[in-house]
Formats: sequence, structure tokens, C-alpha cells
Amino acid sequence: MDGRTLADARLAAALTPSAQELQRQISVAGLPSEKLWRHLLPLSATLESNRQLAEVAITKVAGKTARGEVHASALAQAITGVESAMRTALPRLEEELALRVGPLRQQWEARGPGLLFGVKRLTEEGVLPASADIIVVHPALGGGGDAFPTYNLVTVEGVLANPHHELPEVVRLGWLISQLNVDLPKYGENIHADRLPAIIQFAMLPAVLQAAEDVELVHASPQLLTKAIQAWDLPVPADIEPTGLITDWWNTYRDGRPAWGVALTALDQMFG
Repeated sequence: MDGRTLADARLAAALTPSAQELQRQISVAGLPSEKLWRHLLPLSATLESNRQLAEVAITKVAGKTARGEVHASALAQAITGVESAMRTALPRLEEELALRVGPLRQQWEARGPGLLFGVKRLTEEGVLPASADIIVVHPALGGGGDAFPTYNLVTVEGVLANPHHELPEVVRLGWLISQLNVDLPKYGENIHADRLPAIIQFAMLPAVLQAAEDVELVHASPQLLTKAIQAWDLPVPADIEPTGLITDWWNTYRDGRPAWGVALTALDQMFG
């Protein structure tokens, strides 16, 4: 979706032709690629029909039009091509994912509730969703995940070992979940929609890392904040030193404890 390199070169080679065809069909349809992917990925977890998946995703980004229905068929076929290539490359994928879910679930059940309680305590009531869907996916990147607030859903790669020992993947999962309520008007109404995902990613870092320290998952520090920004691929503007900026913003927030929406707007302004 975003050009990142897969951890498994053989899997990347197996998927490249079908993935390129899928991207070509998106371009032929004249659809906004990034916005389309933000619907395709979460919807694919609940819609079994690729034709329906294509139709719904296109409607989400372009409305229901005759032109969209024409392109839905080709897009669905391209999606099926990617799935076929994935099954060929990883014929035991479903079995492997079932095994990978167990360790992450155990870690989450042991520390996750406490971590989320800490995040809520450090921010405000309502920041976290009452519940969320968590989809464990193949560790194509060697560790990763994404939050989809529109669908109250997160994806997280099912790694068997933490790729960064000082940043357990269960902490990343808490960070992803903490982003899901950002689409509520009281949090994001004063921030441009294109900037909002990045702002909430940065905003939740200090609260999540502090809460993770409180449940003995990490040792929170400016160095760990820098590590999380790098390891979790946050989009850092070229002229910004993010660790200092986020630390200053967080300290100001903790001193005054304004409404969380006000704090997010202030962070957005600090990023310029």
C-alpha cells in the first residue's frame, strides 16, 4: 500500500506481478489510491466476495456511479489475483496464522487491559473505544500494523518474536487501538482530515509508552520515544525533530490537562 519493502524477498517476488496489476487497475479507474486502500484493507476482513469488496470500496471513495460499477469487475479480478498468488506462496497461511495468534493473545490478556487503563488515565475518558476488532495478519514486514478508525479495526502482524526487544509488539497493539476514536468530532474536527492520522499517531506515543512502563513492558525514555517513531514508521516532516517536539507538547499537556481535542489541535499547530 505504501511502498515499504517486505521482509521476505521470495514473497515479494511472488506477489509483485499481481500487486502491480491491482495497482494498475486502481489507476485505470482513476481512483485515489491511498484513500481506496484505507477501505479495501479493513473491508477485506469482513467481505468474502471480491466483487462486493470492490464495489463497496469504490463507492466509499467515489460514490455510486455507473463508471464505478464498470471498474469494480476488473478491480475484483485483480484482488483475486493477489489472493491466488498469496495462497501459492504461503499454502499453509491460515494454519500458521492460527499458531501466531496465541502468543500475542496471551501477552495482551496479561498486560493489555492494564496498558489501556493507563492510557485512559493519562489522557481522558472517551479517548479509547469501548471495543475494537483486531485482525492478525501475516508478518510480511517483520512486524507492523495499522489502525482504521472508520471501521473501529486494527491489523497487527503476527510475529513470533519481537523485532525490537525494547518495544514489545503488544505495546504497538495498544498504540494502534488508542488511535481508533480519533474520528470523533470532538477530537478531530479542527484538524485537516489528511493530517489527522499522523497527528494521532504521534499524540498517542507518550501516553502509550508511559502506560506500558506502568505495567512493566518497557522503560519509557526520550530514547525509546525516538525508537518507536523509527520502528513504527511514523511520517516525520523533513524540518521537524519529533522527539523534542512531542516531549515538549506532552509535558505542557500534563501540566495543564486541557481537553484532549484541544491538545491534539495544539500538536497539529506545532507540526506547522
